[in-house]
Amino acid sequence: MKLLKGISSTILGLVSLFGLGCASAVDYNVGLTLGQTHTFNHLHTDTYDYSGAFADTGTFELTNASSVNVSITDNELTSVVDLLSVSAFAVYDSNSNVLFSTSDLVTTVIPLSDLAVGVYTLQFVGSADGIFGAAYDVTVSAVPLPAAAWLFGTALLGFVAFSARRTV
Repeated sequence: MKLLKGISSTILGLVSLFGLGCASAVDYNVGLTLGQTHTFNHLHTDTYDYSGAFADTGTFELTNASSVNVSITDNELTSVVDLLSVSAFAVYDSNSNVLFSTSDLVTTVIPLSDLAVGVYTLQFVGSADGIFGAAYDVTVSAVPLPAAAWLFGTALLGFVAFSARRTV
């Protein structure tokens, strides 16, 4: 048990030492096509005396028009203290129009439907509190129209055509 505490203390000390002033903006860029998923993850670490404000941005590009799911997970390092304070999370299109915005970060899934081909920006603003820092993941998934929807649509069309033929 003492060995585990010693290892934990050493790791926390190194994280605090190297994480000093690490609360700067981080930019992520990724191309996204149908059926692909990409996760933006980041660990913000600060020493006890620093505020740790950060503003991270990420961009993803859709090469096919589709729906997109954006899921946000607050990866707390402890359940006792809330280490990540979120002031804003937003998704923008290429014309800087806000498609979605929230300040509530628990575990959130944001469905964005009927997005055109283009570049979209994610912005995540907040602060990491305490000596442990905080971590979060933002996962972006391009959701293709399932094959079952096409089959259902053609079956429905066939049913309507068959019904119309019987009534005439």
